Amino acid sequence: MSGRLWSVWSLGRLKAAKRLFLGLSCLACLATTAHAQERREREPNSVYAERRARLAAQADGPIVLWGFTGREEGSQNYIFEQEENFYYLTGHNEEGAGLIILPPGQKNEVPRIARETLFLPAKNSQKERWNGVRMSPTDPGIEARTGFAAVKSFESDFRIAIENLAKTYPNFYTILPYQKELGGYPHEKSVVEWLGLAAPQAKLKDIRAQIGALRQIKSPGEIAFLKEAIGLTLDSHLEAMKLMRPGLYEYQVAAKMVEVHAWGGSEAEGYAPIVGAGPNSTALHYDKLSRKIENGDIVVLDVGAQYAGYSADITRTIPANGKFTPRQREIYDIVLGAQNAALAALKPGMDFCGKGDKNVHKIAYNYINSHGKDLQGKALGQYFIHGLGHHIGLNVHDAGDHCVPFQPGMVITIEPGIYIPEENLGVRIEDDVLITETGAKLLSERLPRNPDEIEKIMAEVATARTKGGKDETHGDNSSEETAADSAAIRSLIDKYAKSIDAADTTLAADVWLDSPDVSFIHPLGHEHGFEQIKQNVYTRLMGDNFSERKLSVHDVSIHILGDAAQAEFYWDFAAKFRKDGSPLTTHGRETQLYQKIRGRWRLVHVHYSGMPVTGERQGF
Repeated sequence: MSGRLWSVWSLGRLKAAKRLFLGLSCLACLATTAHAQERREREPNSVYAERRARLAAQADGPIVLWGFTGREEGSQNYIFEQEENFYYLTGHNEEGAGLIILPPGQKNEVPRIARETLFLPAKNSQKERWNGVRMSPTDPGIEARTGFAAVKSFESDFRIAIENLAKTYPNFYTILPYQKELGGYPHEKSVVEWLGLAAPQAKLKDIRAQIGALRQIKSPGEIAFLKEAIGLTLDSHLEAMKLMRPGLYEYQVAAKMVEVHAWGGSEAEGYAPIVGAGPNSTALHYDKLSRKIENGDIVVLDVGAQYAGYSADITRTIPANGKFTPRQREIYDIVLGAQNAALAALKPGMDFCGKGDKNVHKIAYNYINSHGKDLQGKALGQYFIHGLGHHIGLNVHDAGDHCVPFQPGMVITIEPGIYIPEENLGVRIEDDVLITETGAKLLSERLPRNPDEIEKIMAEVATARTKGGKDETHGDNSSEETAADSAAIRSLIDKYAKSIDAADTTLAADVWLDSPDVSFIHPLGHEHGFEQIKQNVYTRLMGDNFSERKLSVHDVSIHILGDAAQAEFYWDFAAKFRKDGSPLTTHGRETQLYQKIRGRWRLVHVHYSGMPVTGERQGF
């Protein structure tokens, strides 16, 4: 993702799918022993406690922080994610929490208030029936689980504690709103207003910079999480290189990358995926993803996975048809040269925006400005329009002073770019780097940057595709078994398409496993169980909505391992709405999972990787 502006499946994953088939029946049992779920992984409580202690040593009054309330966003697709600074200090990822940290070594300490207190919402069984189990201050062992000696009720105890502390401490620390036109995030403004009412005599001081300085130096656990996020991101970029070809839509490429992230354990993307082809390659944060990729386009892929809350940030620029034009290659080589020059200079003491020879941005800019020209013969420095990089962590543009000299333990991006709108030509190359004691380590080294390597990867896949588009792989099966199984699954895919065309539940029964464990994920939601799929997908969605239907599949690939198989293909869907006869044309990509039961293959899961795009109407 561009710096701060200063102006799939593998066979290993197929094995996981096989285990998934066996695990579906266990879900009901797991529900009876459910615990509150936070991030999939987090650091030990001792790490968060150490951070709080280091922060407390820099304050002469209570530090008061709020987590997000869960009401910051009203959209139906909103998934709660904790305020970053609160999470950094607590490891707590549920809504409605508060935190008070007292400074060490203070006299006249307030009785019955612990040095550190976590405040959680009271138990609400009715809400949990809708949204799942939540932590509460009355949970057995809550102190050990959270790492706090004191855990109290946010509703009944938080304000009382603040009022009592205000009798002793003249200064309170919190995150004050940025001095901007709109006063910063509403969350920050609300906290300050609340503190003004609860402790009207207290002087409020900002603790943002101190937390940001801590966040810039990553712990070993944070570096491990970032490496996981980076590894998944590299996998998705490699898949995108193999998938890329003219005729795809930008959203289809993004969908494949997001799918790779999710299958690998990523809970979300670090930011909205950027896939910009042709003219869209020159827009830094382009996120519409609606253009059909054309022959001769250059495509900027800026997509990063999030893992355990920590975000990678990787960009590659590749040719849509697998071969850079001479002009594309010229600009690409200049950007790559600028990146290599900056990478070679990285070490502790350098920075992004200082003066003299310690400024890596200046190194990259000077390289770009002294190599190549635009169509009018002018230097290219004017087309490098953003910063060279930024810190990554709990935010893809992580907290802290952007201009502070690099120190060991910092993780940053290096991302020079050239964007020439009049040529529909944008190139950005972005990598993630760990600053070490003696220099720097390129964490994203596994993903090729050399244009020859990129072209080679794309050429190998194109050659295989030209030979018939076959991509059948297998594990322990013989070649004869694999061929027979692939043919059987291809036949089921054909039946599946015909069953959609005719909204034919009888034909669908020859394809689907008749089980409550099967699932169908489509743009309108999730359907579970064959009876529900027949009713909601075949009868209501297809039968009730459309008078005519035609589903065509192409570019089918099949992966087989024993009694499990996965098929992927692209589809085109043409229909007429029953209501008014208006036409609909959509395109998408589908992943299907099959299971072999008593010698017969049956479909057990369907998933659309991307939302359909229509010419005249949106969605179904």
